[in-house]
Amino acid sequence: MKVLCIGLAVMDISARPISQAAVWQEKQSIDEISIQLGGDAVNQCVYLNKLEMDPGLCISVGADSTGQMLKGALQQQGIDISKVCVKENNRTGTSLVIIDGNGERRIFSATGAERMIDMEDLPYPFPADLRAISLASLFGLDHLERNGLEDYLREARSKGILVFADTIYDKFGIGLKGVSHLFPQIDYFLPSSYEAATLTGTTTPQETSAVLRELGVGTAIIKCGAEGVWVDGPAFRGQIPAMKVDPLDTTGAGDCFAACLISLLLKGYSVEEACRLSCRASSWSTLSLGASTANLTWDVIESLRK
Repeated sequence: MKVLCIGLAVMDISARPISQAAVWQEKQSIDEISIQLGGDAVNQCVYLNKLEMDPGLCISVGADSTGQMLKGALQQQGIDISKVCVKENNRTGTSLVIIDGNGERRIFSATGAERMIDMEDLPYPFPADLRAISLASLFGLDHLERNGLEDYLREARSKGILVFADTIYDKFGIGLKGVSHLFPQIDYFLPSSYEAATLTGTTTPQETSAVLRELGVGTAIIKCGAEGVWVDGPAFRGQIPAMKVDPLDTTGAGDCFAACLISLLLKGYSVEEACRLSCRASSWSTLSLGASTANLTWDVIESLRK
C-alpha cells in the first residue's frame, strides 16, 4: 500500500439533466439515471488505483444491502476492501446527485455509517511501503478528529509519510477549532475556496491560504473551480489555471485533482507542475458522468501537457 485514503464512502444516485427551473410533475423523462460509487475517499482511491498507485482504503459502511453493493463495486475496480469497516445497526450513506445542463450539481445526502471510522479501524503499524495518507473528508471524520488522529499523523510524518487533506462542508458547525489542531501535521491542504473561506472568515484565496499557513499547514492549495487553484507553499506561490471545457458533470472533480496531485508528487514532480497537470486532469474528468468514472491513465495525463 503506497497511499492510504481515509474518509467518506457512499453510493451516489445521479440524475441528469435537471434544471433548477424545471416544472416538477408526477413523472418526467430525463437523459440518464445511474448508481455509482461516491464519497471523497472512495473517489480518490478509485483514481489512484487507475494510476497504479497501489491505494488502500479505510472507510465504514452499514450492514445493509447498499453496503454490500458498495464493497462489490470496489472489488470490481480491483480495490482491496480489507479495511472497509462494517458498522452493525447502521445504514450505508447515500447521496442523490442532481446535475443540470451545465454540469453543475446539487447533492442531497442521507448520512449513515460513513462518519463512524474509529482509531482502531486505521492500519497500524504503518505498512512498510506507505508513502502518503489522504484525509479526504475533514469535518466528516468526527471520531478521529477528536481522538487520536493528531498523534497518528505525527508518527506517520516522523516516518517520512506525506499527509494530504481535504474538507467537506462543515454542516454540523464544528468550525476551525475542531480541526486546526491537525494543521501542523498536514503537508498539503486542498480545500475548495468556498469551504476554506467559510472556515477562516476570509474573502480571497490569497487571504485564506495565508491564514492556513499561519496555523501550520505546509502548503495550502485552494481549489477555485473553473478558475483553477491558488497555491501557497515554500516551493511555489501563484495561480494555476484550469483547462477550459464544457462539463458534463463536475461531481468528483476535486477528488480527481487530489488523486493526481498525490500521484505526481510521489513520482517526483514539482509542486507547480503537479498542480498544473492535476488541474487539467480535473477539468478533463468533468467530461464523464459520475464522481470517479473518467478513464484516467498516465497516457491521459501526458496528453494533457499539450
